[in-house]
Amino acid sequence: MTTGIDPGACAAMSKVNHTDTVRETLIAKLTYGEYMPGHTFKLRELLEDPAFQGMSQTPIREALLQLVAKDILIGQRGFSVRVPIPSVEHLTEVRAIRTKLEVMAALQTLDAWTPRQIAQLESLHVALVKAKARGDARSQLKQNALFHMALCRVEEKSYLKTMIQTLWAITGPSVGFLYEKGSPAIFSGTHPHEDMLEALRTRDAALLESALIRDLSGSGTKIIEVLHQKLSPEALTVQPFKKMELVRARQRAGRQLQQLG
Repeated sequence: MTTGIDPGACAAMSKVNHTDTVRETLIAKLTYGEYMPGHTFKLRELLEDPAFQGMSQTPIREALLQLVAKDILIGQRGFSVRVPIPSVEHLTEVRAIRTKLEVMAALQTLDAWTPRQIAQLESLHVALVKAKARGDARSQLKQNALFHMALCRVEEKSYLKTMIQTLWAITGPSVGFLYEKGSPAIFSGTHPHEDMLEALRTRDAALLESALIRDLSGSGTKIIEVLHQKLSPEALTVQPFKKMELVRARQRAGRQLQQLG
């Protein structure tokens, strides 16, 4: 008895699913600032990362190339893939676009928030405040991104939400510059997140928009200042792409060297 299922099609679907999983994980890590500008991705390191446990080289390579095609990463097929080092002009443009799209997304669902959902959003801000108090920069970056993703309801897939996710993945690595020496003091007075939460409770569109703009422009200004300091001509020198070796090939070369020794 035949099932009518093409084994080849199943294998292809499995590969696609694995590639999707790796791609979404990479986007999340970029968004949370886990990879800094200029970071070069190495297959061995990715295979050893618990986040990609059980994945083979193929979906990892394919996911990296998909992110290159989306202009989130830079690289060439068969060669190394890197997180781009942004110019001040490029980052300014991307953050301006992201601000407009986030405001649009947040205002679209202003009247749909329930008290329970607002409480869940507030818990993300509380986690951010606690992370800052204990000096946990990585957690602070993650909680901030999660707050904005929840505010924009990116889990409700649409072209708008996908664009916001992409722009976060592009800007996320640069945010890490702000936290290299601890958490920076960006805002004075009430944190914009608190104003956003109040805007959701009172259905105040003007307050929501102004708080979101203040939040994104405040951190954006600080990032631009740091980039002006860090991006020297030497830092911006274009590095040649290196051949991306398969892990098995590298292991084979290592064994040959051991035999020669």
